[in-house]
Amino acid sequence: MKETYAFLFCTALGIAARFLYMAASALAKRTDLIPVTVVLDALTAATVGSAFILYVILTGTVIAPYLFAALFSGYFLTYLITRTNGKKRRPEKKKKAAKHK
Repeated sequence: MKETYAFLFCTALGIAARFLYMAASALAKRTDLIPVTVVLDALTAATVGSAFILYVILTGTVIAPYLFAALFSGYFLTYLITRTNGKKRRPEKKKKAAKHK
């Protein structure tokens, strides 16, 4: 049962990591500064990594490959749901009809 809880926690941590990354990248786009982007990405990775390490240490769970698989699959499934194709919809410009005399 302990492994089931560890799997569920890591999956939820992967989902939370994706939402945290989305929030950090939205904040980085507002500032449009490279150092801010680098710091926010590093903080996101440190937050998720430290939460994972703390869970393993505090519960005494054995580190196994399925924990990493659960973490990455939670992130990837959330990525598939929340991704954009990179194409932003822009309003189409109306072409002015050339007047012929």
